[in-house]
Amino acid sequence: LIYLTVSTGIGAGVIAGAANPVAAPQKSGGSGVGLDLLPSPSQDFSKFGSTELLPLSRIKKISGPNLHRNWVMIPHVTQFEDADITELEAFRQASNAANAKSGVKLTMLAFVIKASVAALKKYPAFNASLDANGENLILKQYYNIGFAADTPNGLVVPVIKDADKKGVNKIAQDLRD
Repeated sequence: LIYLTVSTGIGAGVIAGAANPVAAPQKSGGSGVGLDLLPSPSQDFSKFGSTELLPLSRIKKISGPNLHRNWVMIPHVTQFEDADITELEAFRQASNAANAKSGVKLTMLAFVIKASVAALKKYPAFNASLDANGENLILKQYYNIGFAADTPNGLVVPVIKDADKKGVNKIAQDLRD
């Protein structure tokens, strides 16, 4: 059996808050929710692909600044999940043997990118941003997936554009390029 471990960084607000309650910092004159954070830059996401504006509910507008503060202030934990990828690995190896002449090798990263796109389509709020005034959610209907790559020149983040429109072979080719 072959297992793939996927880690997800999540906030530990309940864990950290229960053990060590910390007094909230005093609010400053800045717009960083009392943390002297720089405001987010205004971004026109529609230049990358189609978007949809979704007004936030009243409760989301009220809770948003508190969630942001907690995200910045509270240490995070990582959750690990194991998945049996024995059959996927066999498929990957068979595909590589069949496509040996093309020079493109499938890696697990190509499959992880395809799975990420499927998850983002199922949960579109994860492929979204807040508008500049924090009143609306900008749902992005395009899927450009970045990944960290260690190179001789340091860490870079290549982006696979329109990953939803590509098969794993084309993603693997883009990864190689």
